[in-house]
Amino acid sequence: MKSVHNSLNIFGIYLILIPGLGLIFFPEFILDLFQLRYGEELWMIRIVGLLALIIGTYYLYFAKFRLSQLYKITVVMRYVAALFLAGLWMLGEAEITILLFAAIDAAGATWTMLALKNNQFSPKQK
Repeated sequence: MKSVHNSLNIFGIYLILIPGLGLIFFPEFILDLFQLRYGEELWMIRIVGLLALIIGTYYLYFAKFRLSQLYKITVVMRYVAALFLAGLWMLGEAEITILLFAAIDAAGATWTMLALKNNQFSPKQK
């Protein structure tokens, strides 16, 4: 079960630091670093950073308090996020570097999913 909690903790820290605090405090730097286009309205990007920070905090608390009923939905939603990001690239709405974020989401989801399977974990167990 430790691997499940590690995967959630590491993904939570990633969300808090890179898209979270990074987009809140340094949106132009982060977006330029990953060659992602943006307009004049940085307040919207900062809101995305705030949402990432909030979601990252949820992941840390899911692991800390062993909220096992939520583990599987984190896997599903990270795959949804990865597909959405890949779709943005396929539609020409984002640069190819967006696939890095899609890969991070998919890798984190896969790590948690495999850890759940390796532990033969069911959400009703504590």
